[in-house]
Amino acid sequence: MLKYGMKLANLIDRFIKEVNPRSLLLVTHINADPDALASVLLLYKYFSKLPSIQTYPFFPEGPSKLSRKILKTLMLDFEFPARLSIDPDSIVVLDTPSSTQLGEVRDLALKLSSCGLLIDHHVTKGDLTEKMRYVYIDYSLACTIPITELILTKDGSIPSQLATLALTGILYDTGRFSRADSRTLRLVASLIENGGDYSKALTLLREEPDLSERMACLKAASRAIIVKVGNLVVVGSWVSSHEAAVARSMIRLGADIVVVAGGKRSALRLSFRSTPRFYRETGISLGRDIMPLLEDVLEGEGGGHHTSAGFNGKGDPQKALQAALRLIISEVSKRMTSRVT
Repeated sequence: MLKYGMKLANLIDRFIKEVNPRSLLLVTHINADPDALASVLLLYKYFSKLPSIQTYPFFPEGPSKLSRKILKTLMLDFEFPARLSIDPDSIVVLDTPSSTQLGEVRDLALKLSSCGLLIDHHVTKGDLTEKMRYVYIDYSLACTIPITELILTKDGSIPSQLATLALTGILYDTGRFSRADSRTLRLVASLIENGGDYSKALTLLREEPDLSERMACLKAASRAIIVKVGNLVVVGSWVSSHEAAVARSMIRLGADIVVVAGGKRSALRLSFRSTPRFYRETGISLGRDIMPLLEDVLEGEGGGHHTSAGFNGKGDPQKALQAALRLIISEVSKRMTSRVT
C-alpha cells in the first residue's frame, strides 16, 4: 500500500509545485456513482489541508441517486451546486479518461488541461489521457483505492465516516468483491481498522429498483436479441433509460455478454456487461478491445473495464445496437476459432 500511495503523492506534490494552483476544481463524470463520489470527496479532504489552495469539488449533473443516499446516511455535509459558479485556475479529473463524460465542464477541462491532473483506473484511454499535463493511471479495481492509499500513506489514518465512504466506493466498483485482489482486500482491512463500517457500507449499496427500472428490465427481456456463439450467449436489447441496470439484469438471466442501447439520436448510450467466465474464455475486454473497435464504426467515445463498459455518442439506438452486436459476434467468433486452432 505504501508504494502505491507514495507514487501518487509524489505526482501530486509535483503538480502543486509546478502548477502552483490557487483555485482548484475537482471533478468526475456525470451521474457520479459511489466510486466517483468517494474519489472526489477523499481527494477534497486531502487538498483541504493545504491552506494556500482553495479546492472546489463539483459533480456535473449531480451525483447519482445512490450516491446521494450514501451522503445523506453518512451525514456528510456537502452541497451540490446545480451550476459551476467559480473560475478555477487548475483542475483534477477523476474516474474518467474522456472529456465527453464531464458534461458542462468539458470545455473548461480541456481549457485547463495544461494545468490539469487526471487520476483514473480504466483500461481504455480517452482524450484526457493525452491532453492532461499530469496523468496517473492505476489499473486498480476502483478509483477510490489509490486515493485512499494516498491518505493512509500521508496521514496514517482516515476518519471513520470517510473510511465507510471509501468502503462503499470500493464495494460498488468491485461488484461486492466479485472482482478482488490482495491489494484491495488489504486496503479494506485497513479501512475497517480505521473505523469503517463494512456492514453499513453493504447496506448503503442495496437499493430497490423503482417501477421505471423494473419496467425497463422487463421490456428489454421481451425484445431481447439472443445469439449463441459456441457455448457463449450474446444478448442485445434496447430501452429508453436504465441501460446499465438492464444490462446487469440480462447477465443475471444467463447472458455471457450483453449490449443495451438507449437514449436518442442526439444522445446515444450503449451499456455493456460480460461475465468473468466470458473474459477468461475469450480474453475479450470490453474496455480494452470492444470500445476502440466501436469508436471506428459509431460516432462517439467509449470506455470501461474488462467486464463493464459504456459508450456515448450520436446515432440511431437500434442501428447502433445492430452494429455493436455484429462487432461482438465477429470478435467472439474469431477468438473462439483461434483458440480451437
